[in-house]
Amino acid sequence: MPLLTLALALSAPSASFDAQARAACAAPAGTRPQLQGIEVEGIAARGGDLPYLRITDRESGGRMNAYYDPAAQPAAWARAACLGAQIRLLHAETGRVWRNAHWSSVVFTPSADYIPPRDTSEKRWAIATAPDGTLTPAGQKMAVVVMPHEQVHAFQQRAGADAPRWFHEGHAVWISRKVVAVLAPAEARADALEGARALQVSTEPVALARWGGMQVKPEAILRQVSAEEREKIKANPHYAPAGPFNFKPDDMVSDESNTAARYEAAWRVFASLEAAHGTSRVGAWVRDLTATAGPVAPKRILETGRLAFQQDLASRLQ
Repeated sequence: MPLLTLALALSAPSASFDAQARAACAAPAGTRPQLQGIEVEGIAARGGDLPYLRITDRESGGRMNAYYDPAAQPAAWARAACLGAQIRLLHAETGRVWRNAHWSSVVFTPSADYIPPRDTSEKRWAIATAPDGTLTPAGQKMAVVVMPHEQVHAFQQRAGADAPRWFHEGHAVWISRKVVAVLAPAEARADALEGARALQVSTEPVALARWGGMQVKPEAILRQVSAEEREKIKANPHYAPAGPFNFKPDDMVSDESNTAARYEAAWRVFASLEAAHGTSRVGAWVRDLTATAGPVAPKRILETGRLAFQQDLASRLQ
């Protein structure tokens, strides 16, 4: 084989790896699938914590821990290689910039009220198992569909960036759908159809720019106005009584309405940018915005989007 051809073959994604990863993500509890380059090491319980599997992708240096209740050990081993495959695919899809990363951890448990130890700072996502150590349907979805999404958030926050809700959720769906399409094609199609239906049946504007923004609870205003003003508000929900008002932290709530449709709409912002400008340009834009700690201002996202894509993204956030 010529040297150039050999180099390309070594650097290209492996179709056999993808096929083996799909099998690993569907392996029954009690099996221990293996993937080339994915190391799984059993670590005994320490200091009152649970035992865990240390999962490492040798290609990227990325690692994560999969804790498990003793009864859930069969499920943990059955999905360890799948979780390792996710690390490798996520590393590639996010631009191969986060080497030797410690990704978020999981815990396989039949307990619905699992609480991590107080002395740990790592993020742990619970994966539901049945009492006999098998994965429940919800646990399978969590392991294969949800975890790639949550791991994208780990990537976004690697330097402490804090982006608006539409941006970090849209990016997470955009990346995770690519990964899930490799690992579990049927689940990926079902998840995409569910998102499309949610947006199709939505009867209100998605208003992505307001998603996750803080709103005042109506009762916080009602308790500070006269009976006459309350009647006006009751007759006309859009009526805005004159202030001033005093609000406490408990008087505020995040705008989380129309959530399923908003996830889909946010994904479509990224998917449409990719279709128009290519994957690498969109990925570079995200990496630049999330490369440093602190809030990522909405104004900065719009300004950099205008420079990167010669488009005004504001109209897509209405």
